[in-house]
Parts: sequence; structure tokens; C-alpha cells
Amino acid sequence: MNSTAEKYSQLIKTKAKSFGFQNCGISKAEFLEEDARPLESWLKNNFHGEMKYMENHFDKRLDPRLLVEGSKSVISLSYNYFPEEKISTLENFKISKYAYAEDYHEVIKDILREMVSELQEEIGEFGFRVFVDSAPVLER
Repeated sequence: MNSTAEKYSQLIKTKAKSFGFQNCGISKAEFLEEDARPLESWLKNNFHGEMKYMENHFDKRLDPRLLVEGSKSVISLSYNYFPEEKISTLENFKISKYAYAEDYHEVIKDILREMVSELQEEIGEFGFRVFVDSAPVLER
């Protein structure tokens, strides 16, 4: 990795931490050859259950460059979205924490857009696309 790439990687990781992300990984955007057969087998065995959307866009799940033309890197982040508010059970039913707070998809997308804006102010314009469980990507 050259010094410019290392500098940008460190900047991104530092910025991610300052925005509350617990983890930040940066990988090369490329075809995920090692994942192709296991994903195909997983789908053929119906391990995805009723999540039929997993069958869509097989090629894009394996190659992030098909999602964002010209991609060179994939930045993967984790964010602990744990609402503080507690609600009581309703007639013996418990509601998942993510369901009674603001929609985490939108909250985290807003955080990411603000982070990208700050990064662009510091290093200049660059192409990007923000995903929060909203694209056919392998999430590991």
C-alpha cells in the first residue's frame, strides 16, 4: 500500500471512530471468487428461508464494482444502534429494540452522509454510495 493510500485509510478509520462507528475495515473492491460457490450452494439449499430477495442480483453480491462503477475500495463499518428507551411488554409480546426507535437505516445513512461530507472537505471530491442493509452485498 502506498503512503497516500495509507494516509487516506487512517483518515477514514479515525473519522469513522469520531462518528461513533465501532469498527472500520477497508478492502479492495473486487470479485469475491472464494464466496461464489458457497453462496450458490447456500441459495440452492434454501438456507435463506423466506428471504427470497437473497436470490436476486447474484452477480452484484459477488462483485461490488457492479454496484458502483469505478469502485476501488469497500469501506465496511459497524455501529451499535441500541436505543436507550425501554418499553414494557405488550400482552406478553416483546418488541425488538430496533423497531421502537428511529429507523436505523435512515439514522445511520445520515451519519454516513455527514462523515463523507467531512472527508470530502478534507481530501476532495470522490465517488461513493452509502448502503445500510439496502443493497445486494455480502455482509461480512
